[in-house]
Amino acid sequence: MTRGDVGAIGELTLRPLTEARLEDVQALHAQSFEKLAAGAHSPEQIAAHLKSIRGDAYREELLACHLALVVFPNGDLAATAGWNAVEDAPATARIRKVFVRPDLARRGLGRRMVLDAEARAHTAGHDRLIVRANVNAVPLYRALGYREDEAGTMAVADGVELPVMFMSKAGQASEGA
Repeated sequence: MTRGDVGAIGELTLRPLTEARLEDVQALHAQSFEKLAAGAHSPEQIAAHLKSIRGDAYREELLACHLALVVFPNGDLAATAGWNAVEDAPATARIRKVFVRPDLARRGLGRRMVLDAEARAHTAGHDRLIVRANVNAVPLYRALGYREDEAGTMAVADGVELPVMFMSKAGQASEGA
């Protein structure tokens, strides 16, 4: 999966999630959120979401969302993204768990991961895409053609809520997927 738009990151491989990688994925998600979302959230919100990411319920979510991992030849994780079918909305998929290692951020890898998740959802018959975007990720989704539908919140641990933007996109898979 070497792509010109990810800069000099090196050779990357796309792999499906396995149970053996759950702790690694949780660690990547925690590291990514802590570093990349810090400017958009209070310390209390960061701590609560990190607690949520490290929990058993989060592991179950990971296993249920068609998660793909991008790894280096040595097995180190670089990024993740997945999707779920939306039960009460036919032909709709929700893009999930898009996280990039902080030292690789803003080099096109998040974009590539969203495009891959979109393509996999489209292949499974989902023509409409939705996302509950963390507020720091809204510009990425806007750039990929998502429209802002409604501001909201997402419950995390200890009764804390994070601000999010509900966004959607209809039509064919994105270019370059």
